[in-house]
Amino acid sequence: MFDLKQFQQELGDEIKQHLDDSLQERLKSLIGEERASIVRDAVEELRIERAVLGRDKTGLSDAQKTDFAIFAKAVAFPHSVKANEAMISEQDSRGGFLVPTEVASAILRIAASVGVAMSQCTKWDMKSDELDIPSYTGSFLEGEYLGVDAAGSVTGITFKSARLIAKKWQLAFAVGNDLLADATSAVGEWLLALAGEAIANMADKQVFLGTGNPFVGILSHPDVTVQALGSGNTGFGNYKVVDDSSDAIANIEESVLDRAAFYFSRTVWAKIRVQKDTAGNYLLPQSGLIQNNPKNGGPRPAGEILGFPVYTVRHLPAFSASAANTKFGVFGNLQAIAYGNKGDMRLEKYNSGNFGGKEIALADQMAMLMRHRHAFAVALPAALNVIKTSAV
Repeated sequence: MFDLKQFQQELGDEIKQHLDDSLQERLKSLIGEERASIVRDAVEELRIERAVLGRDKTGLSDAQKTDFAIFAKAVAFPHSVKANEAMISEQDSRGGFLVPTEVASAILRIAASVGVAMSQCTKWDMKSDELDIPSYTGSFLEGEYLGVDAAGSVTGITFKSARLIAKKWQLAFAVGNDLLADATSAVGEWLLALAGEAIANMADKQVFLGTGNPFVGILSHPDVTVQALGSGNTGFGNYKVVDDSSDAIANIEESVLDRAAFYFSRTVWAKIRVQKDTAGNYLLPQSGLIQNNPKNGGPRPAGEILGFPVYTVRHLPAFSASAANTKFGVFGNLQAIAYGNKGDMRLEKYNSGNFGGKEIALADQMAMLMRHRHAFAVALPAALNVIKTSAV
């Protein structure tokens, strides 16, 4: 007996598979094969969550995702949407087309699920382009007990000003006119995942490696403690997983250890986790596997050292970059990083121009630009510890 409902389901799955293959292939030339694959993984995770739980992390229904795809289509083919007279995104009233608030929130939720920084930094809402927040650089306070009829001393508190200055982040990608013309929930999911993964990836890069263009990251911050390995340990492979990790933990005060973690490149972690003693036994229980640290809503820890989770960050130096006097790892509490969220997300389109090494007008494509303004700053340097190799 012919089952119409099953046939429709199978047909829908086949159409989504074809669409996914097409979108992934188109993205490869723009963001690379690995990045395109990660975006697809994010899309598939959304669908698995929806199938199992009835709702995915975006909080959007299929109808809302379809509406977002239709919105993107309307921006691209503005027969039904009136463009602003000038697209100047520094001016709130003239910044292209505002992405619906619930969709922008969904994109940031996806970013928090795939990016270390977006999931762990402390969020500050910014009403203006700049926001001064306190950055405490003094010692941890104790106060004192008062004697009888005696005045207490005044404790000087050392605050610096950590200024959140919103910068404009942009994601540019090209899609085929024929593909975007088919505005479905599947296209909406790809647009959401693409933007979420991209903003999370850039946030991780700035938080860990930023050199001031535009943000200062952990490895470059002058007030963050730097732990150099012992003399003669000039390579990443010289990191002693028990000894040096213990020193890193000791450099962070107890009050901020609760959410602390280790951060390495996955290639460095691959070497650290298999260190053995002189008898050939692994130093880490079950070679660094997670024992008691559940998933915290963001990226899953890759393992743990001495009870603290280990997260791998692609932007930290890989094992192949091993050299003397080189910073390569971080231990600390990422809530010490302030993430400033400034206003709305915008979507713009271009019908011509060079994107991905080709003129999109000649390829029957258009470029979509997503823009968002945000900021990062180290608010509590004492909660972070940078690990580097010895100079000699």
